[in-house]
Amino acid sequence: MNIQAQSLPADASLSVTAKSLIRRLHATYHDHYGLSTTSCQVYDTAWVSMISKTSGDTERWLFPESFYYLLKKQSDDGSWGSHPSTKTAGILGTAAALLAMLKHAKKPLQIHHVSLQELSRRIGLASASLQTQLASWDDISETNHIGVEMIVPSLLAYLAKQDAGLTFDFPCKEILKSMNESKLSHFEPASLYGNKPSSAIHSLESFIGMVDFDRISHHLYHGSMLASPSSTAAYLIEASEWSDEAEGYLRHIVQAGTGHGDGGIPGTYPTTHFEISWTIVTLLQNGYTRDDLDCPELYGLAQILIKAFQDENGIIGFELAPRAPDVDDTAKALLALSMLDWQMSPDPMIKAFEKSDHFATFGSERDPSFTSNCHVLLALLYVKDISQYGSQILKTTSFLCDFWWESDYLVKDKWHLSRLYPTMLLVDAFTELLRVLDTGSLPGVIVQRLHYKAAICLVQSVHRVLLTQQSDGSWDQMPEQTCYAILALKQASKCCFLKDIANQMLSALEKGVYYLKSCSLQSPDHNWTSKTTYNVSFVAEAYNLAAPKNGDSPTVLGSIGHSLDLATSQGRLEGFSQLLSNTPLFSSLPAWQVRASLLESTLFIPLLKEDRLRIYKRDEMPVAEDKYLYIIPFTWVGCNNRTTTFASTSLIYEMMLLSLFGYQTDEFVESTAKLAFPDSTGLHQLIDEIVDSCDEITMQKTSQINGSKTSIEINDADIGGLSPSISAVRIPLTRFVTYVMNHERVLKASSWDRECLQRELRVFLHAHSTHNALNTRFQSQSQEKTDVFTSSTQSFFQWVRTTGADHVACAYSFFFLSCLISSSIRLGSETFPTVSQKYLSAAAVRHLTTTCRMYNDYGSLNRDTAERNVNSMHFPEFSRGHARPHTDLAERREALTQLAEYEGDCLTRTLELLGHEMIGEQVDLDRRGAGGRVMAITNFYCDVTALYNQLYVLKDLSSTMK
Repeated sequence: MNIQAQSLPADASLSVTAKSLIRRLHATYHDHYGLSTTSCQVYDTAWVSMISKTSGDTERWLFPESFYYLLKKQSDDGSWGSHPSTKTAGILGTAAALLAMLKHAKKPLQIHHVSLQELSRRIGLASASLQTQLASWDDISETNHIGVEMIVPSLLAYLAKQDAGLTFDFPCKEILKSMNESKLSHFEPASLYGNKPSSAIHSLESFIGMVDFDRISHHLYHGSMLASPSSTAAYLIEASEWSDEAEGYLRHIVQAGTGHGDGGIPGTYPTTHFEISWTIVTLLQNGYTRDDLDCPELYGLAQILIKAFQDENGIIGFELAPRAPDVDDTAKALLALSMLDWQMSPDPMIKAFEKSDHFATFGSERDPSFTSNCHVLLALLYVKDISQYGSQILKTTSFLCDFWWESDYLVKDKWHLSRLYPTMLLVDAFTELLRVLDTGSLPGVIVQRLHYKAAICLVQSVHRVLLTQQSDGSWDQMPEQTCYAILALKQASKCCFLKDIANQMLSALEKGVYYLKSCSLQSPDHNWTSKTTYNVSFVAEAYNLAAPKNGDSPTVLGSIGHSLDLATSQGRLEGFSQLLSNTPLFSSLPAWQVRASLLESTLFIPLLKEDRLRIYKRDEMPVAEDKYLYIIPFTWVGCNNRTTTFASTSLIYEMMLLSLFGYQTDEFVESTAKLAFPDSTGLHQLIDEIVDSCDEITMQKTSQINGSKTSIEINDADIGGLSPSISAVRIPLTRFVTYVMNHERVLKASSWDRECLQRELRVFLHAHSTHNALNTRFQSQSQEKTDVFTSSTQSFFQWVRTTGADHVACAYSFFFLSCLISSSIRLGSETFPTVSQKYLSAAAVRHLTTTCRMYNDYGSLNRDTAERNVNSMHFPEFSRGHARPHTDLAERREALTQLAEYEGDCLTRTLELLGHEMIGEQVDLDRRGAGGRVMAITNFYCDVTALYNQLYVLKDLSSTMK
């Protein structure tokens, strides 16, 4: 790859600043309290402001400065700000601050600088704002925030207790109630009275009235309740015996935290191990050397991590408290020490967090974390005796691939709001994985299929990062997110198979670095999630220093990935690029985008080759080479990327396979079934028998979920005494029908979507049998009328809207796609739930299949005429009197094109109407925006069909009969 290190902005002061960061990080560390540069949060500040202390007969607010901080931060609309990516954070902050104001209004104590009238005015504004925020709260099921299902109901109850008039009704109230009841059903408050650690200690403020706070003082560690200021504040408020230790902790963070004495309280304190590990890894992984950072303080930071591992039996958490380890901080600290040549064994991490198919962040959790497993994989790849951990490397690689492949749109993780953060970590992990595989250090661990799947994830990561960069060079006008994107591109530039888009990557890097140099650093991203959202100052600075750093030499750039064999597939697609440039869909697309999609398509070809014989013994059919296998991937990949639909990778691969099997079914019926059933009646009967008995057929399946090979075989008992020729048709067709209808994802779809698929699949197969009969009739005509289907019993209109359209795979493929959508985006409910949506989607499919038939015939007329297959232009309507010379071909094609354009116009109008229905549907709150995603993927499918239509105009894609 031709990216020269010196082409990026060079700044000799970067290393000086990086070493300064290491020194400042160490200087901030307190032997007792640790360190934290997490940003101040209104939520925790509000809880700290509600602590009062009585000395003798005098009661005073312990931290009046925190209450004044709330007054300063309240917005004109009554809220305490909002976040562009989560509504939950604003609700939590506003509710907690409102509670603090109500308490101060009832008991002002020493707060004299604000009148009760002013407080009353602010309380009114805050109450109105909270109601507005709750009314629009539609991301509750997607929230990443710790304990929200417990905290919000408790806050609302506390507000109602302060003011009986403060009761809130909002659309997702029942969902919140259900989540709360589910959580409480698994929580026993008395469990907090023992010594066993619990994540509930981090959110004690949600258990006021449920827990005896006098019985949980033993959970205090260095004055905090699991590093949570709000939880610690709740303890001080509710416990009958005062804790000087807890007060000392809070007084320390008021001064040493990022509020620096202004009353602002960070949401988590300390975050010692987290900040040390993230800072060291971020710098050393992205161009800085140990020499750049070498100083006594670097050694001191390493010793803090080493001591933590020693004190906590090989697994650590984000801070100093024992009994709160997590795999994130353990893995990142292991990686940091490995990069500093201090090796610690990963065995305790594996023992504590390894599950059957992934690594858990904590001992138990609701759902696995993508980024946690990225950290584990990176840590294991840096272990010196890497061969000992092959099974864990395979496990994390498989998990990450599957997670990425199943993610609709862009990957998202529960610990971070930015989708670029998990993308960056995946690029880090998989680039290092490919480097290790190139060295041969893991023989037999990563099979070829997984190798290609990982490479696909990498290419998609890079392409999507490039596509989402904005004109000012940033990603979402956020400095830290822009750093994530830049670092992902820098790591990916080491991959040799990305050479075709190297110039675009370089350009994006330069624009991104320029943005960082010109943007204001006073608006940090708040995308880390805990109870609300926060920024980590030192970690953000590390990313900001890593992004513009020139590290790798030109010999390193483009040096990874040579163990992937792509030469053959890339060679086959070179000519296809020119063909694409002549299609309306891709003619105006920047050349680099086409190259990127061609590259991604290349990586799918080995997977298709591995799966191509799952249904039919294609190599035994009397047909020419299946060149369409090399084209199919791009039709799905290119259209997915062109409009940034980003349907899940698993979805597009399933559709690639279905496209492949559609071509093969057409070949099979024409070459094999036609010979076995000269009379189409028998084939029609067989089709009905197979479709009707699909659920009862005795099958032997070997299946591995997540896209690996599934073999389908039919028992001998199924074929009985059938003749060999009929068995040769029945067995493959049964395989095909069973594959479609018993597909794992289809079985998870709604009954309506499955019924639609079964109906269209039956029609598709019957259309092939009917088409065979029409071909036979066409072939029996007198030879002087070789290009006019004079014996047709239907008009062209009747045929093209029925048998002709049904014969192409478009309709049943659409309803297969609908099943995929139903089982994923719709969570098992109907893809098109209303009568209008059902009707309009069916109408759209009929127009779509008709255009597909017409354009298919446009390109295949010569082959169809030679093979005596009925084509649209063989119908008498195109010959004006049943006999026109071959020189009239251009006129016939022009007429067919006009009719296809008419059907296309009908399709466009139908999709517009369907779009209005989908976007405006009343979506359940736990499936926010599903209608929009369904419509986006529907349009994507129509684009794929349009691309095939445009390609057929340029070239016949089907294989000829031998």
